[in-house]
Amino acid sequence: MPHSGNAYAEFGIYTQSATQESPHPQVKLIDTLKAGKVYCVSYYVSMWNNARYSIDKLGALLTPTPFPCFVVGNPTVAIAGLYNPQIVTTPGVVFEDTLGWEEVSGTFTAAGNEAYLTIGDFFLHSQHLIKDSYPTNCNGLAEYYIDDVSVEEVQIAKAKNDTLIMQGDSTVIGLNNSEAALFSWQPSVGLSCANCPNPKASPTITTTYTVTKTQCKSVTSDVITVTVSPVGINELSMIYGVQAKIYPNPNNGTFMLAYDLKKYNVANVQIADVTGKIVFNADIDNMNSILNINANQLESGIYFIQLINAKQLLWTDKVMIQK
Repeated sequence: MPHSGNAYAEFGIYTQSATQESPHPQVKLIDTLKAGKVYCVSYYVSMWNNARYSIDKLGALLTPTPFPCFVVGNPTVAIAGLYNPQIVTTPGVVFEDTLGWEEVSGTFTAAGNEAYLTIGDFFLHSQHLIKDSYPTNCNGLAEYYIDDVSVEEVQIAKAKNDTLIMQGDSTVIGLNNSEAALFSWQPSVGLSCANCPNPKASPTITTTYTVTKTQCKSVTSDVITVTVSPVGINELSMIYGVQAKIYPNPNNGTFMLAYDLKKYNVANVQIADVTGKIVFNADIDNMNSILNINANQLESGIYFIQLINAKQLLWTDKVMIQK
């Protein structure tokens, strides 16, 4: 059975009767790789049931131009030993499973001109461990099926910025793409899913979550702290029919504004200094209830924050910045 889908390919690596023989499956990449980026190459192999020999050091080679199958002018001589593949499996470890699929994978940093992927054996027979795995098979071959070949950019694990929620609320805590990878969030308490890219968190107390991502053989992690405010939305200060609260206050210029616009769909939040000069301006809407404000550029002092709708004052309060 295929590793996935409904088909797979086949290629030979070693022939007992030949001095050197190695076909090389090749494909043009969808995009040319980017310089300095880390990429993961992976594919799966399963040994042909009637093959006698197994082999180590399977490889993957990324090149800017199509890979030549043979040395120019001498089509009977293979090119083994002339190229250095970016991905090579562990020397001395052969692939001899005829029932399941074994992964070949690794990461490398791109030069920036790679446009073709070639798979197979890039070494001389003398550089290999060639094992007589199934002596009763009469075919003097090392032959493999191949499936699920991929080249993808390695993305680091990403959690969102630290955030504040009210008791009983929830928030999405991941910023990860959906590329093939394994995710693990710890602790799992309060999470909608502990192994998905972007779970929803509903903690009852302030909690720091750590996400660990394994993509190919690259492992990265990130953290987010979800602060749970003991103040419910019904306890927010109410002025002019709108509820809001600054948290924390005083602060260092980074704080959160929790609000309930009630009947208003949108509003504008402004921060003014003691002279009345507007030093911060942002739009908010009724779809959310918390705004993260980053006003680190402001000096220490007292400022006035207000919510306005069509020039109508909905709510106002003082905010103290201390550095």
